[in-house]
Amino acid sequence: MTVDFAKVTIMLADNNIYNSASELHGIICGALSAGAEAEKVHLIWHLLGQSGKPSKILSELIERLALESARQLEDPGFSFQLLLPDDDTELGLRLRALGNWCEGYISGFGGTYAKADASLQDETREVLKDFTAIADLDSGDEEGNERDEKDYMEVMEYVRVAASTVYAQGQLGVKPATSENQEEKNWH
Repeated sequence: MTVDFAKVTIMLADNNIYNSASELHGIICGALSAGAEAEKVHLIWHLLGQSGKPSKILSELIERLALESARQLEDPGFSFQLLLPDDDTELGLRLRALGNWCEGYISGFGGTYAKADASLQDETREVLKDFTAIADLDSGDEEGNERDEKDYMEVMEYVRVAASTVYAQGQLGVKPATSENQEEKNWH
């Protein structure tokens, strides 16, 4: 299944959801990277800042996006793609969408991660810090030149690979703390 940015944007707007399609996808990917199950639509719904229950159409949209995102993130061939506007869209709008995606990722990860902050790997911390900086970039309204376009593509590729890496690290799992583990630690 290929996810279409424009269609998702229209579905959200038609249902009075004011989060961008990129932000929704970022929330989903951040939540998945922090250990959420793709079928947990209610979690994503609340991370969007919504109350109550989503409509059937929105619930199906979120679940389809989550299942497709999980499939892509698990693919060893790195097929994972960010849900962003097409390349022919004005650079300023694409930058804003990339910032929204990163902001969503941070919200999804932070709203789902249930372990102590100390258990975060250093690389994951660095990625979250980088995503925060990207989310805070001023996109401007300029069309951009060839160099700006190249910079955007490099940052977008970094975000894509970094999100895949954080997801993969989360799938490796951290050995849960048990009383035996804790006692063993105290003896050494």
